[in-house]
Amino acid sequence: MRKIIEKVDLVDIAAGLFRMKGYSATSIDDIAKACGLTKGSLYHHFAGKEELAVAALEQVHQFYRGTIFAIIRDSDAPGVKELEAFNLAVERFFTDHPHGCLLANLSLEIGGAADLFSPKIKRFFEEWLDCYMVVFSRYFPAEEARHQAQDAVAIVQGCILMNRIWRNISPLRRQHARLLASCTAATLS
Repeated sequence: MRKIIEKVDLVDIAAGLFRMKGYSATSIDDIAKACGLTKGSLYHHFAGKEELAVAALEQVHQFYRGTIFAIIRDSDAPGVKELEAFNLAVERFFTDHPHGCLLANLSLEIGGAADLFSPKIKRFFEEWLDCYMVVFSRYFPAEEARHQAQDAVAIVQGCILMNRIWRNISPLRRQHARLLASCTAATLS
């Protein structure tokens, strides 16, 4: 068993376990064992599982913000090209993380029960929605762009769930192709 020194590594391992097993089914013992630490060493870094889960949510969000959301957010005039790069980054992430979206999984598992998690999860999905809105606003009237963005997040998350169940990224790729086609078709009309 290797010793994990970096706090970021602890959070990454915990996030993986939460994704794979679920929050409720993952114990502090599971996390400590996966990290090669004693429970006491883990408690040195985090007060408990809830604090560790919050750190995992924040770490995933920061990753998305810095590498995936940034594709659209940091572009001067994001369009089809940026949406395609965004889509590919999402596909790569979920190919590498086949157990699904930590934030969606946790939201489904806890429902509205954990007020500590809900605002963080909501903020993550609002940012994802905003990315789509920025792109779709170039191709559709405001109300339609908002509806397209809401539907895109919902359908993409459904595809991510299906990838978790069947280990098949193809539905996500097809949905991403539809998003690109809808923007291209709007440009032509």
